[in-house]
Amino acid sequence: MAESQVPYTYNNSGELKSNLSEERFKPFLMKAGFNEEYAFNLYLYNARLAKSFLYPLHILEVTLRNKMSGIFSTLYGPDWPRSTTFRGELSQQSEDALDKGIQRAKSHDTEDIVATLTFDFWSNLFRSEYDRPFWQSNMQTLLPNTTKTRHEFQQHVKDLNRFRNRVAHHEPIYGLNISKYHTDLLDVIKWISKETHDWTKHHSTVNGILRTSPSANGEPKPHFGERCDNQFLRVDNTTTLNDIPSCRFYYYDGDVPLIIEKSHLLDFMLRNKECDGTLMLDLTEITFGEIISTLQLPSNTQRCGSTESLIKAKQIFKQRGIDYIIVEEASNVVGIIAKAHRQY
Repeated sequence: MAESQVPYTYNNSGELKSNLSEERFKPFLMKAGFNEEYAFNLYLYNARLAKSFLYPLHILEVTLRNKMSGIFSTLYGPDWPRSTTFRGELSQQSEDALDKGIQRAKSHDTEDIVATLTFDFWSNLFRSEYDRPFWQSNMQTLLPNTTKTRHEFQQHVKDLNRFRNRVAHHEPIYGLNISKYHTDLLDVIKWISKETHDWTKHHSTVNGILRTSPSANGEPKPHFGERCDNQFLRVDNTTTLNDIPSCRFYYYDGDVPLIIEKSHLLDFMLRNKECDGTLMLDLTEITFGEIISTLQLPSNTQRCGSTESLIKAKQIFKQRGIDYIIVEEASNVVGIIAKAHRQY
């Protein structure tokens, strides 16, 4: 979802906005300063964020409801959804929600009923009226890895339930404190089970998606400026090998801009070895102009802005002879991106 690595051309944005609905698209358009392409990138970013949260939210919901069901089974028996004692503790709203779950369940088994009950149902069972019957002596069983009270835990679950509903109903979440919601979500899972927390955190993609937020110019992150190597040295025709320190890239800013690496220098030296295999070179006399002329290096670069999206790299490097991207910011070179040994 919303993960194409090829820039998209908006030939008919009007139809897109109509199908999404003007009202739904309006917040994104306003946030983007009415730059439509930027607004669409924000919309796609929001979709990626929502998708990334489905996994940890799913683990939270399943883990919490199963733990609660286990406690209710201990208190009211394995058929607790039909227990008159349990149902007698419920508000009319909660009892109605339970009955709907029972009706939707594919069987009379408690596990099937539990699977149909909404997160709202479970969240509501932490209200103050349920403190004495359910939680006064069971919070430690529910949350073995924290000393949170029922009241404190209720606020966490309520906030996460509200966030979950925004995700489920495709509402904007990109403007929220996403990192905090992610941390809170993982914390709640940890209070229930450390092992489940570690597994969920390891496989969660939320932090990775956060790094793909689009910039004000509409280009989705990461940008060239964030990923380029800044270990380069500018050289010209008269720069000698004796003048330069060891460096990742040498940037030749001539009529035809070039990137020269150590492999090019090694190629030049090997071409100048003696017949007996010895290498007699005076580094003070060897210039980059001579190296470029001897190797007949062709143009091997393309210039790009530092705030342009890295997703363009794949298409750029498909061009014949382009092995490097020169990254510029306000006409100044800030780094180099090499085709070799990278994945885009």
